[in-house]
Amino acid sequence: MSKKNRRRTPPKPTVVFDFGGVLSAGHDPVPAVHELLGGDAEVLREALWRERDAYDRGAVSAAEYWGAVAAAVGVQQLSEAEVAEVQGADDRYFLRLDPASRSLIHDLARHRVRLALLSNTSQAFGESVRRADWFEAFTLAVISGEERAVKPGREIFEVLLDVLAHETGGVSIPSAIIFFDDRQENVDAARALDIDAHLWPRNGEEHPAGTEHGAAIARRVLAGRGISLD
Repeated sequence: MSKKNRRRTPPKPTVVFDFGGVLSAGHDPVPAVHELLGGDAEVLREALWRERDAYDRGAVSAAEYWGAVAAAVGVQQLSEAEVAEVQGADDRYFLRLDPASRSLIHDLARHRVRLALLSNTSQAFGESVRRADWFEAFTLAVISGEERAVKPGREIFEVLLDVLAHETGGVSIPSAIIFFDDRQENVDAARALDIDAHLWPRNGEEHPAGTEHGAAIARRVLAGRGISLD
């Protein structure tokens, strides 16, 4: 057999997005939560992010997480309905997609590019994501709260690789994954596994004049990998 015949056809890339700060329009749910819980907004902010890592790891339930956040601003107990209400406010905030990100998803879906989500977020939010209209464009989502593992840890990236390999019925090829995340440590962790990872300037934050939107960066990266979205 000739060398030409032994060559493998390069696999079609899979595009994987982080969610918060990449697809979502903003990254500050505190005002929405504060409308429900009240109290000192800065104390609320500190508690919400201090407790978030455990929630995103799946180490605590929604009731435990929101109960701790509420207690920080003097609300001693939340009913099941109140927990659902606060979670709903948080979900609605993050589910607002950035317009440029939504347009990018639309163009990728139109060109039949396989899409996946890899997000540090709670199991509850993962369920909301899968009900969103735009999620129809995605093949799968790997959610930290469901996997009990978070970025930048190696384990959650290995879960992603295993799931993608299962979807294709083959061996995972990290270099065939194009990944976008708004945290450099997550980009670095992905690159350590040979994933083609790129930093996306966080949506909802001010950037120096002349800074490109993450969607513009992504379009250029994708074009370089042979994914034309014209």
